[in-house]
Amino acid sequence: MKAITIFIRCFPCIILGTLSKADVKTQRYMMKSSLDDKMSNISLMAIHHSESLTQCSSMCGQLCACFGFNPQLKRCRIHQSCDPADMTINETGWRNFYPDVPYLHKSCMEILQRDPSVIGKDGVYSIYVNDEKTKVYCDMTTDGGGWTAIQKRQDNSTDFYRTWADYKKGFGDPSTNYWIGNDVIHYLTKTNQELRVELLSFDDEKAYALYSTFQVGNESSKYQLTVSEYSGTAGDSLYIHNGYKFSTHDEDNDDSSGNCAVIYHGAWWYRECANSNLNGLYARSVVSSLKYPYWYLWKYLTALKGTSMLIRPKN
Repeated sequence: MKAITIFIRCFPCIILGTLSKADVKTQRYMMKSSLDDKMSNISLMAIHHSESLTQCSSMCGQLCACFGFNPQLKRCRIHQSCDPADMTINETGWRNFYPDVPYLHKSCMEILQRDPSVIGKDGVYSIYVNDEKTKVYCDMTTDGGGWTAIQKRQDNSTDFYRTWADYKKGFGDPSTNYWIGNDVIHYLTKTNQELRVELLSFDDEKAYALYSTFQVGNESSKYQLTVSEYSGTAGDSLYIHNGYKFSTHDEDNDDSSGNCAVIYHGAWWYRECANSNLNGLYARSVVSSLKYPYWYLWKYLTALKGTSMLIRPKN
């Protein structure tokens, strides 16, 4: 029945040789000139005999991210992912198409579930957050992978002493250092998420803190934090921040008489003030101070070399 439905929707289509790009765009798939004559073996799901573009489209259905059709060879190739950056194999006679309403991955876990071959391939991927394409860092290795990084730090090349507006929309480069944005975090955590905090010391020791419940409210709530059910090796340095609002140097929402974001040179869910400060001033060596990124129950106030905050759907 599904194949018949797709066939009916595509009935006006004929083989590729007689279709213009304008004609193709009116059907349930779109020709992408940037993909012409390029295929990716990495994302290849299957190769089938196909008499027509319509038949090839039906084979794709809702299961593939894009498909290629070669009218001379009468071959149809189905692909599970279609990042143009991966389409590097030039072949003559192929034309490639996205379905008219392509599947939009909403998290790194969805990318992994639809394309298991990315397991172990950490890096920058694109997801859709509230219908907007967003580049994020995906950890596809740790504890089975599928983690979307909402915070990542590895050196001092990015300033994290930013305004409320900066933390609202996000900043930095997902490949090195970035904050994904409080609005994005709120949107991603509307559904039940777990949080994994990865920590790296300047002695190259590692520890982690895992929370089975993690949620951030909207801007009206001042991005209020809900976090609980700790396990891990780093100690629970978020527990005193549970239920507190986000603060920056220009938006003081903590319970202290001063401004913790200024004192700690960062931005966080400060209380009076902090047991953790992962967005503090990056240090280049083993030093101790309130203003550096630290996780109190692991290394006290000692500056950390690397941090990342990773989320994925629970269960």
